[in-house]
Amino acid sequence: MLKAIALDMDNTLLNSQKEISVTNQDVLRYLSRKGIRVILCSGRPFATLKPFLDQLHLTKNDDVCICFNGLVRLVRDHTVIKSSTLTKSQIQPVYDLVKEKGFHLDVVAEDQVYSLTEFGKSSYESMIPKQMPFTDTTFAKVPAKLSIFKVVIAGDPEMVDAASEAAQSLEGVTVTRSRRTLLEIMPPNVNKKNGLKAALNFYRIPREQLAAFGDEENDQDMLDYAGIGIAMGNAIPEIKKIADITTQSNDEDGVAKFLIDYFQISPTAIHP
Repeated sequence: MLKAIALDMDNTLLNSQKEISVTNQDVLRYLSRKGIRVILCSGRPFATLKPFLDQLHLTKNDDVCICFNGLVRLVRDHTVIKSSTLTKSQIQPVYDLVKEKGFHLDVVAEDQVYSLTEFGKSSYESMIPKQMPFTDTTFAKVPAKLSIFKVVIAGDPEMVDAASEAAQSLEGVTVTRSRRTLLEIMPPNVNKKNGLKAALNFYRIPREQLAAFGDEENDQDMLDYAGIGIAMGNAIPEIKKIADITTQSNDEDGVAKFLIDYFQISPTAIHP
C-alpha cells in the first residue's frame, strides 16, 4: 500500500491555468489527513510553492517539500534536509556558452532571480509567479558570493532544443528540461530522485511505497525510482514510455482520478 505521493507541479498537479483544481485539492487533503505523505516535488523556488502548500494544508511540523529539483526542506520551520548549490565561478562556463551561442540566461538564488539582459531578456520571468522577485542585470554584477540553486535558459522550444544540445558539453553540472521552453542547469547529482531519497529516509518509508506523478524530462528519474511511476496524459512520450501507468491529463484531474481509484475513495469520504 502506498504511504507517500510525490507530485511534480507544472503540467502535472497544476492545470493549464496554473491552479490546483478543487478535485485534486480535496483528494490530496483527504489522503494527508489519513497519514499519506504528500510531497510537492518541483523545480520551482520555495516562495512559489508556498501558496500551494498552504492550499493543500501541507504545513504540519513534519511536512517536507522539494524545490529547485532537489532542495529538501521542512515546510514550517525551513530546516534544510538536503541541499546543494553552485558558485558564480562554477557557472562561468555556462555564461561563456550562452555568450557564444546567443542564448538568454537567468541565475536563480533562493529568493531572487538575476536576469542577465546583456544578451536580451529571456521569457523566464513570465513563467514564474510574482512571489519571486527579478533583477535585470549583467553577469559581472551578479554577487560573487551568491549561493546559486540553478541557472536557466528559457525561450521557444527550438532555441531550448539547441541549448539542450549545446549544454551537453558542460561538466560538473546536471542539465535537464522541465518544460519544452525551459532548460535547467543545476549542481551535480541534483535531481528529484535524490531529493525523494532524502525525504523518504526522513519519513522512513521505502521507495516501494511511493507513487510519483510527472510529465517532463526532469521527472524521469523520480518515476523510475518510485514504486509506481505515473505519467500524465499530457506527458512527453519519453515519460509515458518509462512510466508504470498513464493517467489522464493535468486538465482532467489525472492525479485525483488515479488516487481515487487506487485508494478506493468514495465521494462521501472526501466530503463527509
